[in-house]
Amino acid sequence: MNLKVPLNLKDSVTVMRDISSEQLETAVARLFLETAFRLPAKVEGDLLGALEREESPQAKGVLSVLAENMRAAAEGPVPLCQDTGLPQVLIETGCEVRWKDGPPAGAAERGARRAYREGGLRASGCLPLSRENLGSLLPVSVETVMVPGDSVTVYTLAKGGGCDNKSLQVNLPPTAGRKAAAEAAAGAALAAGPDACPPFYLGICVGGTFESAPRHARRALWGILWGPPPTEEEASFAEEVAGLLAASGLGPMCVGGRVTALGVKAVMRPTHIASLPVAVNLCCHSFRPGRAVL
Repeated sequence: MNLKVPLNLKDSVTVMRDISSEQLETAVARLFLETAFRLPAKVEGDLLGALEREESPQAKGVLSVLAENMRAAAEGPVPLCQDTGLPQVLIETGCEVRWKDGPPAGAAERGARRAYREGGLRASGCLPLSRENLGSLLPVSVETVMVPGDSVTVYTLAKGGGCDNKSLQVNLPPTAGRKAAAEAAAGAALAAGPDACPPFYLGICVGGTFESAPRHARRALWGILWGPPPTEEEASFAEEVAGLLAASGLGPMCVGGRVTALGVKAVMRPTHIASLPVAVNLCCHSFRPGRAVL
């Protein structure tokens, strides 16, 4: 056997960067505490911009109340919504990162629970059938993925029950086409109505698999603030969905008007020749995403 040995063994060794689980726990706690009381600057701007362009007096009145709630929450400080949501975390770990003091998922859970405890945020977790409240044992959704590099990017989202209940995936016939996919995505938001507190943010995935499409739709929500630029097809599809929502006349809190959505982001993923999944992750006007880089 002829083995090729590197001339310089030192150059062939990847230098790993150590990140402590405590750093991640602290970052997650900080993000949830910040976003519970203060919307990201882009979301604030979206809401104020909607107030300026809405023409319906009744809808403008609703948007004015939402804007005042946004200001009062930041000044209070009081939570933006009584439903402080269930915490969701996505951890993008560089392949050159080595975790100290334990795996990242556990640290993310501890950080989320710490934030809800320290911030006095409502513990909305319960057992599924008995409905027994779990108190401080807050369910936390954590997803970890490997990416190139030696840094960690952590995303958080406090998602209310009304929005989560109305988020869905539909499996269309494979030949249904673009129009049907756009109508399915917009239809999910319109069917949600007041239960998901419009104006909405929508993260949409067209394609993928039954398992992957909802994950990509959730990442699309974060992508509204921090994602890569969409392809031409993704941008035009999102614009088509936004147009359908504006034309519906549903309006903020379903009182009528043109501002039914504040943001729409779509991603396209390869799929099976026999499939056309469309996953829609809905979020209300109290859109509370966070992001930190370690």
